[in-house]
Amino acid sequence: MNTIRPAFRRPLVAQPIRRFSTLAQASRHIDRLLAVHSDQVRFNIQQTAANQWVVCRVISGGVV
Repeated sequence: MNTIRPAFRRPLVAQPIRRFSTLAQASRHIDRLLAVHSDQVRFNIQQTAANQWVVCRVISGGVV
């Protein structure tokens, strides 16, 4: 089995911001947020078991 580089092993820690019923709505919300905070914050969209979409702010982890 190949080893994974350390940069790719960090867990993604995200803080939920808002829920949406469609992926398109969530994507538009992130577009609005990035227009203001493009260089300071990273965002993530997660699908829930209830078939909703949650926009989250990435706190730490992930690929840099």
